[in-house]
Amino acid sequence: GMLVLLGTWGIWMGTRHASLHVARDIGQGFALEVLGAHTYTWAWLIHWVVLLAAGVLLLVVRGPLGASRDATPGRAGRFAMGLLVVLTAGNAVQAFISTGPPPFFGQGDPVRLSLDPRHWVWSLGELEGDIGWRGSWAVPEPDPAVTGSDPEPARGPLAGLTTLAIDRWERVAAPLDGALTSFATADRADGPVLVTTEGHGVLVLDRSLSRVLHRVVLDPAYSIDLSPLAGAALLGPDTLAVVSTNKSYVLLRPDPDADPDREWRHFLETGGAVTELRRSRFATVRARLMYVLSLAYDPASDALITVSVPSERHPQLVVSRFDRADLVLSSELVPELGPGLETVGPERGLEEYVVTGAAVADGRLYAISAAYSTLLAIDLATGTVTAAYAVPELVDPVGLAAPDDELWIAQADGRVAVVARPGL
Repeated sequence: GMLVLLGTWGIWMGTRHASLHVARDIGQGFALEVLGAHTYTWAWLIHWVVLLAAGVLLLVVRGPLGASRDATPGRAGRFAMGLLVVLTAGNAVQAFISTGPPPFFGQGDPVRLSLDPRHWVWSLGELEGDIGWRGSWAVPEPDPAVTGSDPEPARGPLAGLTTLAIDRWERVAAPLDGALTSFATADRADGPVLVTTEGHGVLVLDRSLSRVLHRVVLDPAYSIDLSPLAGAALLGPDTLAVVSTNKSYVLLRPDPDADPDREWRHFLETGGAVTELRRSRFATVRARLMYVLSLAYDPASDALITVSVPSERHPQLVVSRFDRADLVLSSELVPELGPGLETVGPERGLEEYVVTGAAVADGRLYAISAAYSTLLAIDLATGTVTAAYAVPELVDPVGLAAPDDELWIAQADGRVAVVARPGL
């Protein structure tokens, strides 16, 4: 029983260690290779062989497992017992040299082993910070009640914001499944509007926002898992893109010839005239452990764009671009303040903004932040924030579109604030 428990524990630790490195690029790894496999891979393999051998031995046993009182080990048994003592002692010496006695803790990236005490490193560094089961993966999902908890622009990190007045209010009059979670429009004046709702609803509306042209409810647990939908973009005249907070995305297409039997696996509900083209995940580097709440499409570079949601563990605003040809990461940037913009204090920064809607126009990425109701204009060529505007009166903005010469800022309650696009 102890053999099985220890073997299971060894497989778990070997798998956990290997999983940190197994997905690296070609030829990359950690520590020494033995027969083409790194040492942490051998830890998994050896414990698996131990369990496999134990299973075979148990299958071939005939009679009770317990030995009689007068049984004595043979030559092989005595050798095995001696070898066990030597290996255990060797591991104890190595652990003492590399880790030290309590309360010292092993290093995450251990130093080279040496028998010279001058080169021993006993550290308490791994005890610093929060300790949790998931480590750096312990990032809370974006909470709508928190992202826009302080809508007052004057309390934001940027000083001297210009105020954008709201020209008029529109409202989504079409029947929805729940609160809006994203909003996008086509470039042309008579083009459709794409929205997502709570419960993974995807709807195409007419430009008046009063009629539903197409509607589906995505199956969030089919194949690629979808967390709540958070961003939408129209890719040309006939392709719809939506992204969830965990950066999983779905491409859809209105199709009068859609096969309802084939599409049954994709949708919990459907109007019958929509086809799912692709479902996959965006892979990022700088934003790897960060969620998103927005999606935009840049027709000039034919790329989709996401903006990360900063967290306490990863306080950073990252703009990621994905080439539409293969939807693979093509570039990432961390925006910096351009000339004429400054923070209210040295401890404040762009990472305080929570971008919940984004749109591209005139070579700039417009991003609306639910925190502090602030609109950022980011030059995609230089990666700098060229302008920032306060947009008062917003309540829980969830989407942004840039039709004609305007910006439409959609709220979760279905109201849409329309402002003149700044700089035109």
